Amino acid sequence: MKQRKNMQAWWLIILFTFAICGSGQAQSEEKTTKSNKVDIIPLPILFSSPETSFGFGALASLSFTLGEDPETTRKSNVQPYILYTVQGQLDATARYTIFTNEEKYIINGALSYLFFPEFYYGIGNNLPETNEELVSYRRVRIVNRVLRKISKKLFAGLQYRYVEMFQVEPEEGGLLETSRVPGFDGSRISGIGAAVVLDSRDNILNSSKGAYLEVSNYNYFSGLGSEFDFNTVTVDLRKYFRLFPKREHILAIQGFGNFVSGTAPYKELSEFAMRGYYRGRYRENNYLNAQVEYRLPLFQNIPEGREKLPWYRRFGLTAFVGLGDVANEVNQFDSNNLKYSYGGGLRFKLDRKNNINIRLDYGFGSDGSSGFYLEIGEAF
Repeated sequence: MKQRKNMQAWWLIILFTFAICGSGQAQSEEKTTKSNKVDIIPLPILFSSPETSFGFGALASLSFTLGEDPETTRKSNVQPYILYTVQGQLDATARYTIFTNEEKYIINGALSYLFFPEFYYGIGNNLPETNEELVSYRRVRIVNRVLRKISKKLFAGLQYRYVEMFQVEPEEGGLLETSRVPGFDGSRISGIGAAVVLDSRDNILNSSKGAYLEVSNYNYFSGLGSEFDFNTVTVDLRKYFRLFPKREHILAIQGFGNFVSGTAPYKELSEFAMRGYYRGRYRENNYLNAQVEYRLPLFQNIPEGREKLPWYRRFGLTAFVGLGDVANEVNQFDSNNLKYSYGGGLRFKLDRKNNINIRLDYGFGSDGSSGFYLEIGEAF
C-alpha cells in the first residue's frame, strides 16, 4: 500500500491485529485450496489520513506453483487490493509475478485504477513544506513484463507500460496550476522497453539468500500513442545474506537508481521513495538510494520447523537505514547533502508454508518527516 500522509497508526495496529487473529483462518484457506495449489491470505484494511478521511478495503495474497518441482520453480504470487473512502475515492490494484514451469518464463506487472488525492510539493530536491497542496486525479495503469530464461538464473525480455492520468483537479491558483509543468492537466504515456534480470532469490516476497540485479528501460513515443516523448532507465541491485545456518537472521542490502531523460509529465519523474518520507515529497529526473535492513525473529526458531510454530513465535523485528536523493542531472548529486532514512518494524509470519510476512514499519527522514508502512512482503 502506498503511504498516505500521517496515516493514523492505530488503524494500522488494528489491521495488524486482524492479521494475527486471522492467521488460523488463512491456514485453513491453504488446506481447502491445496488441490489447486493456491494458498490464499485475505486481510481487511482500515485507514485514515488527511487526504482521504476514513477508508476501508481488502487485501489478498495468492501463492501457487506452476511447476512440478519446487526446487526449479519458485512460488508465483498475485496481490489484489481495493481501497474505498467515505469521500468516494477508490484504489483498485492487482500486482502479480508468475513463474512458469522450471521458470522458462517470468511474467510480472500490475493493473490499477486510481481515484485518490495526493500532496504535491513541486519539482526539486529542496522543497519547503509550505509548497504542499492537494491534487485529485484519476489514473489507469497497465504494466506487463515477459522475461525468457537465458541461463539458470539469467532472464531477458520485453516490457510495456501504459498510464493515463485524467480529470486532474489541482488547487485553484496553486503551485501545480500556476507552474504548468508537463502533465499538470493530465497525461497519457505509452512505452515499450527491454529488461535483463539476474535473479537467484529463494523467495520473491521474503528473500533470505541470493541476489537480484535488474537493468531495464522504457521508451515512450507518439508512435505508441504517448503524448510525451521520454526515456527511463532503472537499475536495481539487491543482495541477501543468511547470517546463521539455523537462524533466520537476514542482512538485506539494496542499491537503486531511476533515470529519466526527455520531456516527461511530472508524475513520471523519479519520486523520492525511502521509508520515512511521503512518496513524491521530492521528485526530479534522477533518483539514487541505498539501504540496509537487518531482519530477525523475535523468538529463536529453526527455519525448517516454521510450519509448526505457534502464533506467538511467528513475530519478528527489523531495523533499517538508508541514504538517497533526487537530482536534475546525474552530476548534480551531492554526497554532502544526501537525505537519510532510518527506522524499524514488526513482522508476523502470516503464511508459514510459503514464508510470507506482513510487515509494519515506522520510518524517519532527515527533514523531520515520518510515516507508517503496512505491506504483505518485505520492502525489498
